[in-house]
Amino acid sequence: MDDGVVVRGFRPEDLEAVHEIERRSFPDPWPRSLFKALHRSPGTYFLVATLKERVVGYALGRVEQIPQRETAYSGSRKIGHILNIAVSPELRRSGIGMKLMRTLEALLKRGGASLARLEVRASNIAAQRFYRRLGYREGGRIPLYYGDEDALVMEKGLGRAPTMEG
Repeated sequence: MDDGVVVRGFRPEDLEAVHEIERRSFPDPWPRSLFKALHRSPGTYFLVATLKERVVGYALGRVEQIPQRETAYSGSRKIGHILNIAVSPELRRSGIGMKLMRTLEALLKRGGASLARLEVRASNIAAQRFYRRLGYREGGRIPLYYGDEDALVMEKGLGRAPTMEG
């Protein structure tokens, strides 16, 4: 059902629609000010999905350096940290989230990330299933990450990041 869905970069005029989706999607929604700050933050990818020019979903991520001690590889490594994703509740399971994630993963890979990582509530089984369908696997657990609940860390290899030579 994602016919007509367009994924594009966030614009300031999208803020109210993004925040409304956030508010309807999460028990502890992010404040508007955090979305504004992330939009202005260099290296952050902020995408929205639109259907008939109405914002129906969003995704945020950024490329981060991981110190050697946090990876099995030598030297530091870049990972794509998926910060947040949500789709309007009435349009979930229609392919919009999949389209947002695939677009975001491609941008993170182009930015040099060879691994995508995200955190998800341990109780959010539907989201975990969604991420598994996209190829993510559990890579750890962070106790009380959400204050009252643990987070599962899920990861997915993105393949080799493209080089500047080609």
